[in-house]
Amino acid sequence: MFVSFCFPMKTLQREREITVYLPDDYYRTQKNYPVLYIQDGQNAFFDYLSYSGISWGFLEYVKETGMDIIMVAIPCNEEGFKRMDEYGPWPINDVLSYQETQQDGLIIGGEGQAYIEWLKDELKPYIDCRFRTQKENTGIVGSSMGAVISAYAAFQYPEVFQKCAALSTAFWFYVDEFIDIIEHQDYDQSNRFYLDLGEFESGDDKIINQWYIESNQQIYEHLEPKVENLQVHYFPGAHHNESEWRERVPLFMSFLYEEDV
Repeated sequence: MFVSFCFPMKTLQREREITVYLPDDYYRTQKNYPVLYIQDGQNAFFDYLSYSGISWGFLEYVKETGMDIIMVAIPCNEEGFKRMDEYGPWPINDVLSYQETQQDGLIIGGEGQAYIEWLKDELKPYIDCRFRTQKENTGIVGSSMGAVISAYAAFQYPEVFQKCAALSTAFWFYVDEFIDIIEHQDYDQSNRFYLDLGEFESGDDKIINQWYIESNQQIYEHLEPKVENLQVHYFPGAHHNESEWRERVPLFMSFLYEEDV
């Protein structure tokens, strides 16, 4: 079943419509459940709400597998370039900002820290209070820029977001910043990180395709010695869309939650 509500984002002076999936037996048991926070949550469950007309199919996946999990879908901010702002932990430099916006002097990104502080300090405590959750079993997932902010949350706050799936991550916006976080952070056996990448993340743009590949390789090389439970995949021929990501849901869900099923 689904529960929806509007939740304030005090530091960002806006609000967001949150959709929570509860397992079918939620009100018939006293169990506590792991929680997964889904970025670009409009794409999580239903094709008719999805940006591309194809959802990630999380609902079908948990129904087919019988996985007991609470999923919290947070839709992105679709106003102007606010998605890039909220999912960008740091401001993007002027050259790359112009590449994305085609507007001189418009710097995007930089609200990601406030966004994650809202998620971990306001939304998560509310979810943990309202629903029966396993507070120390929290995951986060996203793709593209949604993967950027998911990876930031898990790399920076591994004690809060123990599990992370970052798909088709645009690490190339912030390679040095991410490497600095990884080098100064400690991870333990509770942390499980899934990263993946397709060959044609930017379609026919060979330069940006290479940026994706090189930046993801750099992040992997720094994570690999520090994270025991790390899974990385490269998909030849794969593009950057919800159809591709839907196919990978069984892969990362089984890895992240293999100890819970």
